[in-house]
Amino acid sequence: MLLIPLALGAASARAQDAAEPPPDNEHYQLNVELGAEYDSNAHRVEEVAGTTGPIVGSFLQRLVLNAQAADQIAARHTIAWSATAAGKVFDAPAARSENVAIAQSSLVWRTALGPRTSVAPSALYYEAFQSWAPPGDPAGERRDFRSLAPALELRSALAERVDLGVAAGYRWLLFKPDRDFDFDGPTAGVNLRWLTDTEGGADWEARAAAAVEYRTFAGPAFVGNCPPDGLPCPGPAVRTDDFVIAQVDATRTGRVLLGAGYAFNYNGSNSFGQTLIRHVAIARVATALPLGLYLAARADLSFVSYRDSIPVAKTAPSTPMVSGKPFVNIEDENRSSVRVDLSRDLGPRMRGLLRYTFYANELGSSVGTYRRQTLLLSLAFIVEK
Repeated sequence: MLLIPLALGAASARAQDAAEPPPDNEHYQLNVELGAEYDSNAHRVEEVAGTTGPIVGSFLQRLVLNAQAADQIAARHTIAWSATAAGKVFDAPAARSENVAIAQSSLVWRTALGPRTSVAPSALYYEAFQSWAPPGDPAGERRDFRSLAPALELRSALAERVDLGVAAGYRWLLFKPDRDFDFDGPTAGVNLRWLTDTEGGADWEARAAAAVEYRTFAGPAFVGNCPPDGLPCPGPAVRTDDFVIAQVDATRTGRVLLGAGYAFNYNGSNSFGQTLIRHVAIARVATALPLGLYLAARADLSFVSYRDSIPVAKTAPSTPMVSGKPFVNIEDENRSSVRVDLSRDLGPRMRGLLRYTFYANELGSSVGTYRRQTLLLSLAFIVEK
């Protein structure tokens, strides 16, 4: 989410004569998506050698409501707004603790300061609601949090097809299951974009971005090798993290869309087990097929290494282990994925989608084996102007 304020409204603004009335370019879109899905590993269990973690597969229903609008409200002012409400409801009784609802909203107000420069305050809100409380499951396994991130971006066109954005902001995260993992802190980032559109040929777009977030947590930093069992324990200092993102990406859009990218994440923490380096290679392709079908595929290969060796939590022989990771970090997943979408327009306002996704953790230093597959069939109803 750090890079979202940098990407919103990425095209550079152009000033207009203040006396000229703004054109009628209001745009809005309403999207309702209903789907049925099968999840082979609803609890996202990572199996550790020598333990028995219950793997629960379940069908589920998925609902997504999305609205977005953009309008030039004055000669030099443009606003863009979006809101999403979504939810998943699982059928299997053993998976119903995974029922989750999502709320998201964003607002950007871009003002042209001159022919090549604009400024844009923005705000992002994202919240997950999950009431997961089965016996024996740690609260930290729930994806139940709220994130607020206001930002201010200054963007300028360096050349006809190149623009640069610089942003600064602040982020608050409330982690409802364990308030020790609440954090807040300043954010800053830079985003460079190059775009070329060739008449009658393929279009090219390239991006490079970097962002940093300094996080101060509500809870303590952990120290390692505490007596009597050698496991980590809370220390006297408050936990602080320096979270850094760098990313490059290139996309060629023609009869076939091809894209590739690389992302580097670094989390430097004073808490034992939380310092990590993550490399992610990204590839994507999309094209039209016969019979009105569209194919889109994406692969994310993630390799994560930790500075500290994370011990496997000890459990009683009769207690099933759900996860081999004893500490919470909502961004520590070392899981690669491959997703394939097959879609078709069923009418002027309806689209059908079949999506298959495979998750694994073959790369990196994870202590267990992770496998998850999902298959989704959905219908989307779209109204736009």
